[in-house]
Amino acid sequence: MIRKNKYLSVPALYAIVMAFMFTVFFELWRFVLLLFSSEIINQVPKRILAQSFLVGLRFDFSIASYISAALYISAVIPFLEITRYKVIRWLHFGFITVIAAVTFFIHVSDIEFFKFFNSRLNGVALQWIESPDFMLSMIWQTYPVITYLLLYGVILFVFLWIVRWIMRNIINNTKPTAIWLNMLYLPFVLTIFLLGARGRIEEKAPLTWGLAFFSKYDAANQLALNPTFTFLRDAVYDAGSKKETKKLMEKIRFPEADSIVCDLLDIPMNSDSGKISRLYHRVTFSPENENPPNVIVIIMESFGATRIGSLYNRYPYQLTPHFDSLAQQGILFTNFYSAGSHTYTGIFCTLYGYPVIFGKSIMKQVTGQNHFWGLPSIFRNHGYQTIFFTTHDPHFDNMQGFLMANGMMRVVALDDYPKSAKLSTLGVPDHVMFDRAVKELKAIPGERFFATLLTASNHGPWKVPDVPFGALPDSVPDHKRLNAFKYADWAVGRFVRQIVNDPYFANTIIILTADNGMLYKPVVDLDLTQFQTPLLLLNTDSMKTSTGKRVNRLGSQVDILATVMGIVRLNYDDYSFGRNLLDSVHTPREYVQFSEWYRIGYIENDLYTIIRIDGPQSLFRIYSLTHLVHPDKDLVDSLPDIAEDMKYKGLAIFQTAYFNMLRSF
Repeated sequence: MIRKNKYLSVPALYAIVMAFMFTVFFELWRFVLLLFSSEIINQVPKRILAQSFLVGLRFDFSIASYISAALYISAVIPFLEITRYKVIRWLHFGFITVIAAVTFFIHVSDIEFFKFFNSRLNGVALQWIESPDFMLSMIWQTYPVITYLLLYGVILFVFLWIVRWIMRNIINNTKPTAIWLNMLYLPFVLTIFLLGARGRIEEKAPLTWGLAFFSKYDAANQLALNPTFTFLRDAVYDAGSKKETKKLMEKIRFPEADSIVCDLLDIPMNSDSGKISRLYHRVTFSPENENPPNVIVIIMESFGATRIGSLYNRYPYQLTPHFDSLAQQGILFTNFYSAGSHTYTGIFCTLYGYPVIFGKSIMKQVTGQNHFWGLPSIFRNHGYQTIFFTTHDPHFDNMQGFLMANGMMRVVALDDYPKSAKLSTLGVPDHVMFDRAVKELKAIPGERFFATLLTASNHGPWKVPDVPFGALPDSVPDHKRLNAFKYADWAVGRFVRQIVNDPYFANTIIILTADNGMLYKPVVDLDLTQFQTPLLLLNTDSMKTSTGKRVNRLGSQVDILATVMGIVRLNYDDYSFGRNLLDSVHTPREYVQFSEWYRIGYIENDLYTIIRIDGPQSLFRIYSLTHLVHPDKDLVDSLPDIAEDMKYKGLAIFQTAYFNMLRSF
């Protein structure tokens, strides 16, 4: 019990001590993240890591101030203050228990999120709330949940034990503070918590996540953030809602955006207000193909270039012998990127040629029922049968609903396979889906087809079937993930060889790509390894005799639509943001744009800029396809005009995509 001081307000002392306690434990969780994320953090100098903890205090104390302000207001109510009644103290302890349980759970959940996305827990996680059973099952099968829960339980127990000790020694058996003294303290204590919650004294804006970017080392900047701050910011502001997304887009809007994008694509800007896209134009071929091929698009789960031997494998193992063999018989693009870092972005951008925009996935929005004119719609309009294959629940990410509303005629998914074939929460193994695809496509009577196949085995829980794919031994570090990658390579190679040797699949074009890349020792928050993916074009009629070709032209998923149509040579209405990467005559500017959360990446002329909404911009020089210059060589200050130009181009693509879609809503 504290010594009685007639000038001391016990509720004020109690609230300030609780703020201190929460701040200290948030710092402890930051240290836990540091221990669990050594692969990402170990390139950062120790002095910079120490600064992460200092910068992080501002974010930690902000959350602690919100909590403690609520505790203080309820503790200081006249005649019901916390020192008067035991039941009030127990209510406070219950409230603290709930808040600590929730915030600490956010921190423990943030560990694997950070390791996978190179970002603290944020509104991206809100995209998964609609499929809780699916996500919880996948998390349970993928990560060491028991270990994390034990860690969570121990830290929560220690925190609550200290809280009980504090309450016994500060509050219990203490005489109530005079009402006038509590009221005297009230404005000063609330001012402390108000300033702490706001995080800064500047008038225009409170604390934002961009203020954590204090160094050139993104891992240190991310470490400084508090995941409760980043996650609740999105949850409170309803990240993904039309209202908030529109407010954000209006904030960054500028009138020249459409003309900048048309200049990038080297097309005239459509002035017809009746069209949903300012980029709309009719693409014609002379002559149009009288015998167009079948088309198969294979979107491989997390099939990143950092593990592909014919691209930029960073591992001392041959993980992709089958893909590498196929690459010697087709056209391999060696400078290719995904437009986002999620499966739904891979599907949407690949099939419809649109970039990702802020907010909730367009595939989940009711407005996704509007007709997006992409490959499924174009081929269906030309009399093709359009069919989509996946291994698992077709309603995850609202895939089936969106695709069938936008040109896909049929979806083959989990319920179409034998129940005994299901291997994990991600459904059946890839090769089972591929076998079913062969059967289904051969059953299409005398009609051309457009098929999209989405794999899933190369994803947690990384369970693979007992098939002869050349598994790495258990002694190899991270063997489960690497074997899932090797199995995915085996399965797709087996499928392609199967259809190449089947006369039914004569005159068939195969497009093999990935939904997103795989992080490898990231240097910056939008690290290129997260977006580097393969693009391999194959033709079943020429594979046995052709020699592979490598193309270094810069491209991304949004270019697949125009490239495929350039191969097929069928006239079509083009609403996309892409370019035909095989067009050697009409060659618009080479650029790539991708995005994740409130960040946009833009590449042009071996320069790469990261545009952070409400945060600083960075500009780097790419000196090879596998590395950026060291973060200390950020060029944004030395090349301000180029940085500004690239910033407006990256934002222009975003803005034009958003407002084009808004016209169709």
